[in-house]
Amino acid sequence: MDAGPSQTGSGHAVQTQIFKFGKFTYGGEKRSNDEHKTHKFVKVINKDGDKLDVKKLVQAIKTKWDLKRPNLVISVTGGAWDFPMNRHVREVFRKGIVEAADSTNAVIITGGTNVGVMKYTGTAVKDYKMATGKGKKIVTLGIATWDKLRDDIKKGLNGAISSNTQPELTIQPPKGEEENGTLEPNHSHFILVEHGKMEWGADVPVRAEFEKQIKAMHEQPLGLQDKKVQDSQINCSSTKHATCNHSKARLNNDSAWTPDSSDKNQWIEVDLGVTKLVSEVVTQGNPNEDKWVTKYTVQYKVEKRDEWKFVTDDTEQNKILKFPGNSNRNSKQRNIFPVPIRASFVRLVPTEWRTNISMRFELRGSDDLPVVCILVEGGPNSIQQSCEAVEKGTPVVVVANSGRASDVLAYAFQEAGEKSDDDIENRLKTIIKEDEIAESKKLIKKAVHHSNMLNIYDAKSNIEIDHMILQALMKANITNIGLQVTLAQTWNRIDIVKDEIFRSLGETTDWERYNREIKETISGNFHQALIKNQEGFVKLYLDNGVVILENFITLDELKKLYVETKFKEDERVNEQNVLEKVRREIEDLTTLHFERYPLSSNVKDVGLHNYLQDPYRHLFIFAILNDFEEMAEYFWEEGQEHIASALVASKIYRSQAHMMTATYKEKRERFKKIEKKYDDLAYEVLDACESQSEKSDSPNIVLRNLPNWGRKTCLDLAEISGNRNFIAHSAVQTLLDEEIWSTRDGLNDTKAEKKEECCCIPYGRFIIFYIWSCLDVRTPKGRFCHNAAFYIMFLALFTYVMISDQLSNRWPAGWECFLIVWGITFVTEEIRQMGITIKEMKEYILNQWNWIDIYMLTSFVLGVILRLVNHRHEARIILAFSIFGFYFRLFHKLTFSKYTGPKVLMIGQMLIDLAVFMVILLIVLTGYGVAVQSVLYPHVTDHWNVFKEILYRPYFQIYGELFLEDIQGTADDCACSKNETAISLGATPCPQNTGWGIVFLALYMVFSNVLLLNLLIAMFSHTFDKVEEENDVHWKFLRYSLTKEYFNRPFLAPPLIILVHIYRLTRFCLGNWTPAVMVRKLSEEDDARTIKMEQRCGYEHILSKRRKQRQDASLRSRLEELDCSLRSRFHELDKNLKKLKTQISSNISPGNGTS
Repeated sequence: MDAGPSQTGSGHAVQTQIFKFGKFTYGGEKRSNDEHKTHKFVKVINKDGDKLDVKKLVQAIKTKWDLKRPNLVISVTGGAWDFPMNRHVREVFRKGIVEAADSTNAVIITGGTNVGVMKYTGTAVKDYKMATGKGKKIVTLGIATWDKLRDDIKKGLNGAISSNTQPELTIQPPKGEEENGTLEPNHSHFILVEHGKMEWGADVPVRAEFEKQIKAMHEQPLGLQDKKVQDSQINCSSTKHATCNHSKARLNNDSAWTPDSSDKNQWIEVDLGVTKLVSEVVTQGNPNEDKWVTKYTVQYKVEKRDEWKFVTDDTEQNKILKFPGNSNRNSKQRNIFPVPIRASFVRLVPTEWRTNISMRFELRGSDDLPVVCILVEGGPNSIQQSCEAVEKGTPVVVVANSGRASDVLAYAFQEAGEKSDDDIENRLKTIIKEDEIAESKKLIKKAVHHSNMLNIYDAKSNIEIDHMILQALMKANITNIGLQVTLAQTWNRIDIVKDEIFRSLGETTDWERYNREIKETISGNFHQALIKNQEGFVKLYLDNGVVILENFITLDELKKLYVETKFKEDERVNEQNVLEKVRREIEDLTTLHFERYPLSSNVKDVGLHNYLQDPYRHLFIFAILNDFEEMAEYFWEEGQEHIASALVASKIYRSQAHMMTATYKEKRERFKKIEKKYDDLAYEVLDACESQSEKSDSPNIVLRNLPNWGRKTCLDLAEISGNRNFIAHSAVQTLLDEEIWSTRDGLNDTKAEKKEECCCIPYGRFIIFYIWSCLDVRTPKGRFCHNAAFYIMFLALFTYVMISDQLSNRWPAGWECFLIVWGITFVTEEIRQMGITIKEMKEYILNQWNWIDIYMLTSFVLGVILRLVNHRHEARIILAFSIFGFYFRLFHKLTFSKYTGPKVLMIGQMLIDLAVFMVILLIVLTGYGVAVQSVLYPHVTDHWNVFKEILYRPYFQIYGELFLEDIQGTADDCACSKNETAISLGATPCPQNTGWGIVFLALYMVFSNVLLLNLLIAMFSHTFDKVEEENDVHWKFLRYSLTKEYFNRPFLAPPLIILVHIYRLTRFCLGNWTPAVMVRKLSEEDDARTIKMEQRCGYEHILSKRRKQRQDASLRSRLEELDCSLRSRFHELDKNLKKLKTQISSNISPGNGTS
């Protein structure tokens, strides 16, 4: 591929180079289409041996290799021989440089050959990939000299180039002494420079220039033409009139900037807002007149307070460049800078013009790209490369104690001003030829003067290399604050952002520009912090105001967040359907119902964006579903509706813990702890609201309609999440006592329900007794009393029918017919409670009392059917099972009492224990039954009877019926037979007279009556103690459930309830029936006030907890200091005591003659 000629900005240098591309694989690698197994290379042929046009090379590479712009360039230089590397330095490569490159999307640049530091770098990349399964996309670029490669390798690479299809060529691994002329097999890309020089290091200038030019790899217009740069960001020396002012200076505009006079003091400048790499200028003349600039200079600076600098020719003379301008009105003149400049302000100064100064222009460039050089070991070329990098503004990190050049540079830097030149010279003699020492010493002295560019890293220190790289970039005056923050966030170094970067912003005089620069970069950073669960950075950005959440979270942004996190592995989910997937998942985990997610009322259209109202709530749900615990808690603290949010979070974690299998025990336990935390938070905020607000505000919070949470109330959410403590709170119980159970004041009664009462109550009064009709059946208390009274009456009638001869008649008559009708009304009520939607049916099934209802009503209907088809005996048996269920259902009525309610709960919990016990007992019982049956009755032929005896005898032996006659074989001979023939004909066999039956019985009685029954007693005692500990909480939760049940029930009890059912069915068919809900009626003003009041109380509670935590931490710190102080004093006293004992011992020794 012939790249063709290139024209530099000065217009006097033309070079022609040829770039030839190819690819290969190393021997031993499997042939694959995977990019990380294919090595790409470009052979650069510099025909004339002149200075290589590296900018053209960079553009060719960009086109051919399709490399994405990196966030960082890490240039590794050092020893080009197989020097021994100690363990600490190897860790720097493996865990430091390579991991840093992978996490920051950096490019690693080395010398490319399979020796020395290049080999260590490649091995580190390979080890990192194998250890982590990541790093497949790490771009490791080797820049080497073509002429120094082995002949067989050059032949193979030339063969790959000459093939039109660019086949992959297998090259054998390096061998022994020739490995210096081979390519390192773990690099992904190579630039091989052929310039006719058979010496190592000839590629160093190309590499240095490449590291500068790679910054401009992805250049683009910087915003003048498309007006991303505002008019206020353009300034000029003067303007002739309004139609040709500074705002007209944009490229392709219908006018142009024209100053009021044409002299060399005129200029026009642009404030880019952030620091950019500017690589070229494009200019035009005046489109309406023959006026244009023919020559101009370019000035630039980074900050307002800085002095203006000229763009120069990048030579030792540092000559100011005068760029050629235009020759007509509309043609575009492009001028490329020799080296991209880093600037925030760019000024064009006309020096020559046609007729008058008049121009339009555009700047091209890219975002700033940091480059850092890392020196490990090395020789003369490494010293030259590092010192030149320092001179050109590239920070260098010297890895001390790695040997040779790095140790010399570290020594010179650390001992600068204290040691003589002779000391440095003596160290250089060990690695450099005598005639090169003077030049190297000169380079080192220059580099040491740039203390902000030279950084010494000790691999044995506690500081990590990523921290040192970041500090090196900051010391090098990388003024792009956004870039600094991006790198710090990539390495998750919030301490650097908080303590160094953001703190330095308080000292700047150009805060407006820095603020603009940060906000432009941090929108992407904030997105990354959200998807990577970097709670500290999320909090830092929001608390410092660099991200305004209301202006960030749009509908599209929310979709991206879910696609990149929760559903990252699901290829079926995309941005079009992801929110529907989220809606279904929330519904599955919470049982709440959402028509869509987010609700239409939560979306606010502003221009082309759909901003989300209350973004904290949406990010709270996002964090909960992704299990970002700390982030979720932060968004909960900052959002609204603290109680409802906490209850929903509790339910989600509860559901997720329930779905976890035993394999994920630790995760399940963690979810349970988080569930408990949110339960406590909901309770604490309600407690704060009750103590800090007026008495009437707490009921508003508890019974307020929540459109954002499935139109439920906090009471509904507490019930769904199973938060018994919340429902047992005094605010809730007071509400139940004073406003719901007895009065129902202030609740949302629908018009349909009021009409229902007006239509049906007269019939009820006509039929039922006066005392019951006088009760207020609108209240749950009144409805409970009606239902309880009529239920007892139904049981009395059912009992009478069952124990009388009513069922002996051929057809039902009298009271039996009335009983059947009455029972059918129970069935219709149960169907009403079951609902018509799948969600309502699921809620119905979750209530264990409904299982009993299904059992007793199903058996009742089955018994009635058998009765009607004249199977009277079978009907009596089925109805006997049914009446047992009806009597058992009376326990539910007892839950309203504080004394009997918890006992009913204990019975329910003990039934679960009993079911577990029965499984254990069945195993023991069956084993014993089989063993005894086989010993006592060896000749039985009636197998069905055998199965009955296996369970029958052992079960009743538990209760004391031992069947000793059978066990001992002494049963009455008249009732049984020992004749096998008679037994085979159906006679009852006699038990065998053997002692083994007694042995089995003794073992069984010990195991069942002593061990298992005591186990059952212990299980019951544990359940009793557990319920008794929270007796009050359990009863209050039961009472709430009962109150809600009778709040939603029709006001008439069976059998009169059939009137209400007929009325409701009619209204439902007409489409105008709305059921009553336990919701407080609030005006818009009261609703808004309640939200603000809850938010204020929640914030105050959170601040109170934080203050307490700080106080506790301060107290612990003081106690630790006191403990250390006391330990120190005790240690000192102990030493003094020992010294005193020694002195006393010496004074009373016999030699002193004292007694």
